[in-house]
Amino acid sequence: MTEDDHGRPATDRVHSKLSPGMSRRRLLSSLSGLGFSQVTAQFLTQEDLAGAASDQVPIVCGIHRDDQNSEYDTHTRNVPADWYNDYRHATTVKENLESKLSKKTGVVSVGVEPGELGGDNSRLIVRMAESKINRMMGEVPTEIEGVEVAVESASGYRRLGCRNDLRNWSSSRRTIHGGYEVQGNASAPIGTTGAAAFKNGQRYLATCQHIFSGKNVSGATLKHPNGTPLGTVKMNRCMEDYAMVKLNADYRVDRSIRHSGFNGITGHFTYDGLGRLKSQGARTQKVGRTTCRTSFAKLQTTAETIYTAPGCVPKPYSVFHKDDSGGSDLKRGDSGSISFHQSPNNSNKCWLVSFINYEDSNTNDVFGIGMYRLNDFGFGF
Repeated sequence: MTEDDHGRPATDRVHSKLSPGMSRRRLLSSLSGLGFSQVTAQFLTQEDLAGAASDQVPIVCGIHRDDQNSEYDTHTRNVPADWYNDYRHATTVKENLESKLSKKTGVVSVGVEPGELGGDNSRLIVRMAESKINRMMGEVPTEIEGVEVAVESASGYRRLGCRNDLRNWSSSRRTIHGGYEVQGNASAPIGTTGAAAFKNGQRYLATCQHIFSGKNVSGATLKHPNGTPLGTVKMNRCMEDYAMVKLNADYRVDRSIRHSGFNGITGHFTYDGLGRLKSQGARTQKVGRTTCRTSFAKLQTTAETIYTAPGCVPKPYSVFHKDDSGGSDLKRGDSGSISFHQSPNNSNKCWLVSFINYEDSNTNDVFGIGMYRLNDFGFGF
């Protein structure tokens, strides 16, 4: 049986399969057929491919722009072809495994842990409620199609100080930054502003959907904590747990996160880019209304599907941040905050990683929808 019998990606064959004179449409089709992710296949050029060594492939790590009125650009990096094939293969295997485990009581989530560059291979992590692990261990395979499957109990964070003006910002302040406290109309309405999002030339304030009541909250009013209306929800999705708010004429959301340590936001990481971040041992951060600035121990999994979070489930496309502090640094009110990491092309700016919208109560580990998923709906950051 060959590797291709398992449907393994063959991105390492890119150097022998493609010709310099290939049309853009043929190039896209060929890259997709070899197993490149949709975004990487969409944006790679012949020049990118020619610049990679024979044992490497280029990937699109992020989509960015310094000027909000200019076209978005991409940031590519060359990675070992065998690492990328392994990462893509694990992602496919995860999609098959989750369909088998999704109905089983006690399964919290299933995710992909990208491998290390030049080190261990990617593996799958199945998280279970601690009370169910012993009984269910036999129902989870230890290996599927060459991919290791590990079971963990369903932790990191380091609190970084910042001022309390996230919760006491004045409603007369016309510029709104990420990290500010806002209110919806749910039973626990307090939330945090995430970031400016752009779609079809329009600017929106992004926050979590669950600070509003109901599965479709279009038309709901986002408010300042003192009750002053800030804007109206125009687009939202319950499973991805986001709400895009069109602000009233008196307000504008800036491309920045208060107290983040960076001088603005210029883009977001792709799914492939998150895999590379994890392989580098990256620590991400977030700024939330309640716990302020927090640094996570590490980014662990990048294609998490969560079955036990509040609201609509399952929640696919999530990113998992691991806690090693032994205490909770995500509390009520932080929902809507966004995790971020230094931009790879500008040390003064950051790129966005994921929403922060759910914390496992047993371990304090935090999940949130990857910003790359929102890009699928046409939003840029």
